[in-house]
Order: sequence, then structure tokens, then C-alpha cells
Amino acid sequence: MNIKNNIKYGAYMGLGFCLYTTLMWLTNLDSIYLHIGQYFDIAIILLPLSMISLGIYQQNKLSPITLPQRIVVAISIGIVSFIIYDPFLYVYHNAINPEWFSHVIKLKEIELNSANVSQDLITEQLKGMRNSSIANAGIFELPAILASGIILPLLISLISLIYIKKEK
Repeated sequence: MNIKNNIKYGAYMGLGFCLYTTLMWLTNLDSIYLHIGQYFDIAIILLPLSMISLGIYQQNKLSPITLPQRIVVAISIGIVSFIIYDPFLYVYHNAINPEWFSHVIKLKEIELNSANVSQDLITEQLKGMRNSSIANAGIFELPAILASGIILPLLISLISLIYIKKEK
């Protein structure tokens, strides 16, 4: 197995996420225009999908890989990406743009008001969001590592079985 390949695609993915976050901040798509930026947040799933798929494809070109090897490639790419992106995200949330979450709260409040939700329920939901671990997340926390370093890459590696076949 080519470890350099996994590190390369993991670095591309991690740096891609850093660039994405920076561009969202510079264009105000993560604050003032959050209602538009949320669609880019959906589209960014193409980055891990493409980087992990390319890593698996390149490894498969070198020599046919089994399902466990495919999973190892995907998870190693995810972990490398996480090691790059998570510290950046910590600095971004705490130093570069510490007000980012207030914009998320404001958008949620607007959505709930437009859906004619009672004020008590709005207050309760917004309080829950403010107290959530997402708003107060530290660096290298287990839930984040599991989600972006293991679970998502694992799912992508399984999905890749459909479109990346073993080389003959």
C-alpha cells in the first residue's frame, strides 16, 4: 500500500477545507449571507468524496485492493485531513472569526420565526444551540475525529465499491 498517496490526498483534502472555510469567511457566506452559504456547506461534501475516491483509485491502479485495504486508504486520508483541518478550524472559530456562531443562531431564529414557532420553543432551541458542543468545541475532540476521520471516510470507501472496480 502506498502511504505517500494517502498522505498526499489527505493533505489536499485538509488544505481544501481550510481554503473553503477561508473563502466562506472572506465572502461573508458564513455570516451575512449564511442563507446562501448553507448551500455551499452541502456542496463541500464533494471534496472528501473526490479526494478519497482519487486515493482509492490511485491505489487500485498500482495493485488491486481488497475491501479492508480500501477502508484503510479512506480512513488514513480522513485522518490526515483531520490533523490539518481541525487545528485550523479551532484557530478560525476562536481567533479569526469568533462571532461565526452568532450568525448561525440568528439564521435559525429567523427560520423558526418564519415557521410560526412559539417564542418559548424558539428560546429553548436557541439556548440548546448555544450550549451545544459544536459552539464550544475544542481541538481534537473524539466526536469530531470519529465523524470526519473515520465514519465519513468509511462510508465513502463503501460507496466507492460501486464505481471503482478492482483492476484485472
